[in-house]
Amino acid sequence: MKKDYIFKSINNLKGVGPQLSKYLKKKRIEKVKDIILNLPYGETDRSKLSKLNELEIGKIHSIKVKVKKLNFPRIRNLPNRIICQDETGKIDIVYFNSREGYLRKLFPQNEWIIVSGKVSYFNKKYQITNPDYVTTLDKQNYVVKNIPKYNLTKGINEKKYRSISEQVINNLPKIDEWLDEEFIVKNKFLNWNDAIKRLHVSSDAKENQTKSFFDRMKNHFA
Repeated sequence: MKKDYIFKSINNLKGVGPQLSKYLKKKRIEKVKDIILNLPYGETDRSKLSKLNELEIGKIHSIKVKVKKLNFPRIRNLPNRIICQDETGKIDIVYFNSREGYLRKLFPQNEWIIVSGKVSYFNKKYQITNPDYVTTLDKQNYVVKNIPKYNLTKGINEKKYRSISEQVINNLPKIDEWLDEEFIVKNKFLNWNDAIKRLHVSSDAKENQTKSFFDRMKNHFA
């Protein structure tokens, strides 16, 4: 049945292993339907590419930079640093406890990349520690946008939960409406699939008309 997907365990989803499943269960997310019903409460604005001379400390910025140097200290507890720049300045991308091979793949020297994360200032230098996103220019549109913000628990970051949520939303089965079609049209409701998609991408999901329809859907899941 089409509805079987909605009631499947989250363990069936790609990328959800035993440890992540444990963290999700702390948020009472155990089935696919729980991800559908876990609405975003806002958005993280990563939609503007900032120049390095425009950065504000303590704020999330998306930047387009060129990788100039990778620094891997051989002294324990010192972080790995990737020095990047654009035409207006330089910035350090800092990682703790990350493998050298992984970072060399993520930060190809003399290549332009997209980085998004919270900006800080240390030793008279801007830096981003453990950025939320690092990607190639051809995947810029996946990062440089407004991204739904969910209530999460320790052990799950925005990027990981986003990949799971989008996996669910993009694979929703086409389910027949249980409300009368005339009633849906009269009340200007969206259909089931469009309502869910709207609620997971709209910054004012709690205010739009879809909400009343979604309340009925929650009762259907009960």
